[in-house]
Amino acid sequence: MKKIGITIGIIAVIAIIICLPTLKSVPYTVMVDYEDTQTYYEDEPYLATETYIEQVPLDFESDGYLRRETNEERHTIIIGDVVFQDEIVEVEFDVAKVDVTNFDDVSGDFVVSFSGFIPMFGQTTLTRTLTLGPGQTSTAECPGNSIINEWDYEVTPDTKGVEKERTVTKYEQVEKQRTVTRQREETHYKKVTLLDYLLHYQ
Repeated sequence: MKKIGITIGIIAVIAIIICLPTLKSVPYTVMVDYEDTQTYYEDEPYLATETYIEQVPLDFESDGYLRRETNEERHTIIIGDVVFQDEIVEVEFDVAKVDVTNFDDVSGDFVVSFSGFIPMFGQTTLTRTLTLGPGQTSTAECPGNSIINEWDYEVTPDTKGVEKERTVTKYEQVEKQRTVTRQREETHYKKVTLLDYLLHYQ
């Protein structure tokens, strides 16, 4: 009878523990999302005025024309020991001329190139270079080997550096912020029965 009473008592205690309401809070860890502010840098374009040096031709004017000139030449004809002709004669030929005026504010070289005719014997080139100061005028000459019918010329001026401005796109780093979602651990609490607590949390 005594054993039956003890058994009944144990069963009663167990029943009471099982039937007890939630009595104990226990902690547990969970991952939760949260919003955070993140700082970052981004290249942004902007317009800027840039100074640069540009090489530009010197300002000038030119005028081309022909001048007929004569040259004395000795003509001699000798056959055997007999002189048939021995005289000084005048031979006409044309000289191509180009007047160049430097209208710029700096000195420079002006290359005059003649074309369209054969230069006089002894002339090695159809190009002449004139060095002119500001406002100065000079003449480039090139004699032909005879009468010049058609001809042309070209003047290539020196250059100078001129300061100019232009708009360019540049980039700069700008600090910005944005909202990002991150995760962190949080400790939460839950209530468990005393039996569950005794069985799993001790």
